Amino acid sequence: MKIDVHVIITAGGTGSRFNKSSRSSLKPKQFMSLHGKPVILHSMLKFQKCKEVKSIYISASKEYFNLLHQVAAKNKITKLKALVEGGKTRFESVRNAFEQVNCDVDDIILIHDAARPNVTKEDIGSLISASQKYGEVILGVRVSDTVKRISGSIIKDTVDRNDLWLVQTPQAFRYDVLSRSYIIAGSRTDFTDESSLAEFAGYEVRVTEGNRYNIKITSAEDMHVLKKIMK
Repeated sequence: MKIDVHVIITAGGTGSRFNKSSRSSLKPKQFMSLHGKPVILHSMLKFQKCKEVKSIYISASKEYFNLLHQVAAKNKITKLKALVEGGKTRFESVRNAFEQVNCDVDDIILIHDAARPNVTKEDIGSLISASQKYGEVILGVRVSDTVKRISGSIIKDTVDRNDLWLVQTPQAFRYDVLSRSYIIAGSRTDFTDESSLAEFAGYEVRVTEGNRYNIKITSAEDMHVLKKIMK
């Protein structure tokens, strides 16, 4: 049986941390220009070109729907199936989009942050391959720095970093697993990502190694770094 892949790009954030760090009240970071393209378009193009991906759904504020439609049309993002109004939190925005996905129960859902424009086709491919084999899989990188646990400004202990990973997106889940996870979670919405949702619901989630340049833009400095490495 053919398993299709569907992508949810979450783009509903207001960029408050970014705008604070850049001392401005600019539009959300996912719609700012990065090498002549809106940040979100870099991800849209990657998924459009991925042969395994059948459809793309974007959760965003309604005020940016026209912009997204224009960007998709201009750049031939033919896999874009729907724009969905985001919720008050990232979790709610992803759930809103998930409820609109038209697919089979065994299909794979990829969830990606619009503010990670430098995800590579290799990372997407390896994640999909791992998900086809194992089900629930996320991208991550090993922690390389020494980690300290602090109270105030006082070091309390040094944390063993061997089992520590920094989590990235995309994250991959089977449709039925994510659907059941939302049901089990009930009214809880305090999950920081969908892997923590699936973990709460009792599902085993694996990590496959990504790359350190799959940076999430949270500050003006992150944007400057990406401009350099994405030349």
